[in-house]
Amino acid sequence: MKKTARTPLTIIFMVIFIDLLGFGLIIPIIPFYLEQFVPADANVGQLMAAMIAAYSLMQFIFAPVWGRISDRIGRRPILLMSLIGTMVTHIWFALASELWMLFAARILTGIFAATVPTASAYISDVTDESNRARGMGLVGAAFGLGFILGPAAGGILTQFGGFRVPLFLAAFLSLAAFGVAWFKLEESRAPGGERHTDLRRYRLSTLFNALKNPRLGLLFTIFFLVSLSFSNMETIFALYAERKFAFDARNTGYVFGFIGICSALMQGVFIGRLSKRFGEKTLISVSTLLLSLSFILMPVFDALTPFVLMAGLMAVSLGMHNPSVMSLVSKNAGKDGTGGVLGLNQSFSALGRVLGPLWAGFFFDHFDIGFPLTSAGILIFIAFLLSFMLHRNPKLEQ
Repeated sequence: MKKTARTPLTIIFMVIFIDLLGFGLIIPIIPFYLEQFVPADANVGQLMAAMIAAYSLMQFIFAPVWGRISDRIGRRPILLMSLIGTMVTHIWFALASELWMLFAARILTGIFAATVPTASAYISDVTDESNRARGMGLVGAAFGLGFILGPAAGGILTQFGGFRVPLFLAAFLSLAAFGVAWFKLEESRAPGGERHTDLRRYRLSTLFNALKNPRLGLLFTIFFLVSLSFSNMETIFALYAERKFAFDARNTGYVFGFIGICSALMQGVFIGRLSKRFGEKTLISVSTLLLSLSFILMPVFDALTPFVLMAGLMAVSLGMHNPSVMSLVSKNAGKDGTGGVLGLNQSFSALGRVLGPLWAGFFFDHFDIGFPLTSAGILIFIAFLLSFMLHRNPKLEQ
């Protein structure tokens, strides 16, 4: 890692952690909060899926846009914009009085929060290739730690002040993250770097041409399948646990906290060592196999303990997969186009999160509550089979 990288990495870790802590507060309460706005006989699963899909559609559209703009004007302004925007939309979500207001707030949040590739590009700017997986792992650990405290705290807070209390706290945390970033986060782009003035480079059609790159197309496909499958679980998890184990928002928060611990340990402690020893290609193959097994086995168990253990295996596997893919993508992207290419990668992830919730909501309401999990396992097994092609691609840098 570059000598100057540790301080900015620490700052961006703090910024992402604070912001994701606020985001995590909302996760366990959304389905229960949504139920207050619809009739008792409504298809909550499909409404929940539509809300998540709308959020993800905005991320699909705007992730490459913010990534390209960050290549042009710098990472810091985009990250600051994201934090202040999510603060405002969290407040709107909390104050909503009608269903359309909930959807509008989540759509705007999706637009402002589509900056994961910008944060990843920041890490790429301040790390070298030998330590990039560890740097990406720190970002992932910030996400995981946010999920440790956020969902658990969100579920507990509903017991004292209703569902709006965690929402207002999420807005405050976004504001706090904005303050940290404003005063402490330095720009990672070197002065005098390339400025992309050709507006055609902002078009999605231009970004999708990157699929023709033999180094990147397969990685995008695998990341898409994993994201689509994971969104199946994410969409219906709270409702599934409510139906099968009589969970409330607090119980859901505790399980998400356990998932966050598992993911944070993998991404914050082990991913760097594993990457150096085995390489990203091997980790992608192993993680997709374990992910497939965890999703297929989760609905098999009627007892809570093995179900939670499978959720933990899923978290560990995902914590191994995502930073490995992002590291490999960044190594095979041009230096000045890293933000845009990571943005494209995130767009395919977001596309998976658009389609996955729709798939999950429909089959949860009309077929079987465990089918979204089983189908997710099958799709990830396809990603596991595709991962073998990574090892046969001589053009793909390791």
